[in-house]
Amino acid sequence: MDLIIDAEEIVKNEILQNKVSQSDTLLNDLIVNRALYVFILPAFLSVLLFSYTPMVYLISIFLNYNPMRGLINSSFVGLENFKKVFMDRFFWQAFRNNLYIKIFETCITYPVSVILALFLFETSKTNKKIAQTATIFPYFISWIVIAAMFKNILAPSGGLVNEILVNAFKTKPIPFLTSGKYFRWVIILQDPWKFAGYWAVIYHSAMLTIDTSLYEVATIDGAGRWRQMFFITLPCIRTTLITMFILLTGYIVIGPFDQVFAQYSPLVYDYGDIIETYSYRLAFGQFKYSLATTIGFAQAVIATAIVLLANFFAGKIRKSEDRLI
Repeated sequence: MDLIIDAEEIVKNEILQNKVSQSDTLLNDLIVNRALYVFILPAFLSVLLFSYTPMVYLISIFLNYNPMRGLINSSFVGLENFKKVFMDRFFWQAFRNNLYIKIFETCITYPVSVILALFLFETSKTNKKIAQTATIFPYFISWIVIAAMFKNILAPSGGLVNEILVNAFKTKPIPFLTSGKYFRWVIILQDPWKFAGYWAVIYHSAMLTIDTSLYEVATIDGAGRWRQMFFITLPCIRTTLITMFILLTGYIVIGPFDQVFAQYSPLVYDYGDIIETYSYRLAFGQFKYSLATTIGFAQAVIATAIVLLANFFAGKIRKSEDRLI
């Protein structure tokens, strides 16, 4: 019996010592690397203040929130806000537009960026620098500037594109930004123009980690550049491709707010209004803060569920492939 008690005391003492040593280690780490911690402090505070602190107001999804009354004095409505959102035809219209735009953007931008990365990997250093600079440059341009550029380029009167269509092809001017069916595709095709270069850099970085001896062996065996591309390059960056695709699936229900907001108008609401722009108008146009917050919360839950499902099925596919190997 005494032996058992002694053993328990020894275990307890070891646990206490581990806790003390861990706290001492953390304190020593803070002291030794204080310059690094001070360096990341602004980023930490900004995330804390602008990302986590506003989550307190998530409780407004169960309230009829009034800014004058505050959270405490606003009336509790339960799930009424969810009922209003899911019975609102304008919400479902924005939801459909969101899916349409994001699915096509993903289906176009994802393969274009992979193809661009393969081109950068295969081309000479001189061409690589020129192409990489030219394709990643649009990523650093604000959507407000891009909106102004495209409004001038696509203007029905005096715009470059319509001038070419009218004078060279003898067609009528096309109202790209005021006609719903054209507006959608302007938004969709702007996405690869802006983001393909950025994603290509990520894929190209993954390609640079591939063991070059694989290409040397393939060359000796008579494999050309195309066969090496399909049987070495792409399989070796499969993990990166799958990971990025899983992350992109979550954005299917999260629309490009800045892009659409800078270019749309009431004329294209039926085709161009997305969930973010609709909830923005609810909050700051009609002052229905609770409904707008409810939409944002539902959107986040759906996006998380899609990412988890995509990750689950990707894991299943990887396991089945591993069994075949």
